[in-house]
Amino acid sequence: MIARRRALVSGVAVAATAAMVGPAGSTAAAADHTKAQSKAKPTIVLVHGGFADASGWNGVIERLQHDGYKTIAPANPLRGVPTDAA
Repeated sequence: MIARRRALVSGVAVAATAAMVGPAGSTAAAADHTKAQSKAKPTIVLVHGGFADASGWNGVIERLQHDGYKTIAPANPLRGVPTDAA
């Protein structure tokens, strides 16, 4: 039982190491992917408060989209504590 457990743990360690290292030549691809991620802008979600609606964000959304950000302002009906909490 102990030998079997050691073999399993060793196999997992080897698989994890292989996954981190990857196939030969993948370092350049990983570096390119990292550069693309660092250049990618985040998606911005704007949520209105009480006694307002999502249209209050229109001016802000226009400016953010002009600057290249994906922007979302979902409807948040705010009908009451029981329904809003659900």
